[in-house]
Amino acid sequence: MSEDSGWFRLRHLPFAIFILTMIAVALGGAIRIHDAGESCPDWPLCFGTWGFDISEEEQQIWYADNPDEIDSRGASHTYTTWEVFLEWAHRVVTGLILGPLCILQWFLAFRRRKKMPSVHNASVAALVLVIVQGAIGMLTVRYDNIHWSVAAHLTFAMALALSLLWAWIRWMDADGFLPPWMTLNRKQSIRQRPRFYDLTLSTIAVLILGAFVSSTEGQNGACSVGSLQAWPLCNGGLYSSIVDNLQYVHRLTVVIVGAWLIWNAREMESGTPRKLLHSGLGIYILNLLLGGMYVLTASDGFIEILSLFHLLLGSTSFLCIGFAALLVRNAAQYSSLNEEE
Repeated sequence: MSEDSGWFRLRHLPFAIFILTMIAVALGGAIRIHDAGESCPDWPLCFGTWGFDISEEEQQIWYADNPDEIDSRGASHTYTTWEVFLEWAHRVVTGLILGPLCILQWFLAFRRRKKMPSVHNASVAALVLVIVQGAIGMLTVRYDNIHWSVAAHLTFAMALALSLLWAWIRWMDADGFLPPWMTLNRKQSIRQRPRFYDLTLSTIAVLILGAFVSSTEGQNGACSVGSLQAWPLCNGGLYSSIVDNLQYVHRLTVVIVGAWLIWNAREMESGTPRKLLHSGLGIYILNLLLGGMYVLTASDGFIEILSLFHLLLGSTSFLCIGFAALLVRNAAQYSSLNEEE
């Protein structure tokens, strides 16, 4: 490969960090389905150590020495090595790999800030979001995975992912290596931009509500489980309370946003944004069915691996639409391959 062949250049660093961010999201989902969010009760240490191989006896001793940190399920509750490892690995990926790489990205962009100021701005946003994520992660541990902290953690993770994708697009554009499929018609992009902004906000609202449902006690089964009376119906009916049934609110939002996605997919002009929107819509519908399967198969308890796939598909659908929004923003706002601001 030549020096200008892409992968030898730093312009793909934001995309590499984006992949790491999604690995961190997957690890966070795995932690939740294993109910291992308190498996490292202190922060940034884990049972007072930097490792994860902590026996049940060692956990009990640590709890005895730190009674304020006792697990929300009682002092007798302990975790397996695998559960502790998941939380530990999540912290390693975010704190020791993702964070330093965001600092490196900011440093490299800072050195070229006059040539590519938008990349520098995106790298600053990514660095700030990583720091905020660390703070929210600490709060999530301190407050025993309370619903608002779980929802905030996911929201800021998606914001971080979008900031990295934006840095990647602008970096390639500033270097003159934006691929043809990302190079869009400017006038068409100006017309499409408000729609994609709206669709991005709509799909993140669905994700946030889903995070509240999954982390609020009793809400996964608020419409019942195990039969058609639970899904697509809710407790045997089409309507339920929007005050105390968060799952019903989530379902209602899913239907409204899904209809809005379908309407826009039909009306959207051809090109890469339309393909991304169709991909996001297809994944969205698949995820809707997966959510139904999660409820219908829960007669003897929820199959939590389905919950993890539900999170990942929801995030992928959102990112398809968000990535399309970034592409149309790039084409609408920057008309040349070399950035001049």
